[in-house]
Amino acid sequence: MRYGIKSVTMDDVSRELGISKKTLYQFVENKDELVKKITKNHFEFENKIVEQIIHQAKTAIDEMFGISNWMHQMSKNLNPSLLFDLRKYHPESWQIFIDHRNNEIYNCIKHNLKRGIKEELYRDTVNVELITRIYIAKTEMFIDQEIFPYDKFPPEKTFPVFIDYHIRGIATQKGIKYLEKLNNNYEK
Repeated sequence: MRYGIKSVTMDDVSRELGISKKTLYQFVENKDELVKKITKNHFEFENKIVEQIIHQAKTAIDEMFGISNWMHQMSKNLNPSLLFDLRKYHPESWQIFIDHRNNEIYNCIKHNLKRGIKEELYRDTVNVELITRIYIAKTEMFIDQEIFPYDKFPPEKTFPVFIDYHIRGIATQKGIKYLEKLNNNYEK
């Protein structure tokens, strides 16, 4: 997360773990297998955290803010080259990322939209399928260094604006009032 994938060697990993490379290779065949295992483990962990946030959220808007805040915390340690390295050098792990995006993230956003409509915080005219896909595409746009270079647009500054923009675009008047109440509480 901190250094990217390509720049970290198996020597670095064994040194950090305090084990020999020989011992490390008893658990994984090569770096690619290690990256794949870490990727799977990361998304399993992420899914558990998101489930907890959803379970504890009072409303769909609280859920979206909770997930957004957690993602913000995760992005603080994210090296911009991580996804590039994953895509270029570890295609099986990249596919795990794509599958996670197309299944877990997709279903999470879709569920949030349906919940918000049911709670009358989001408009019932929202095209759930379309907005789910737009949300995912916009999220990926924020990790594109060419569009949003981290030095000018750090994720901790851009993502809260994106969430506010997203919710205002789909919210009812009741939802906007609730959002403004939350924003006022965060500003204090």
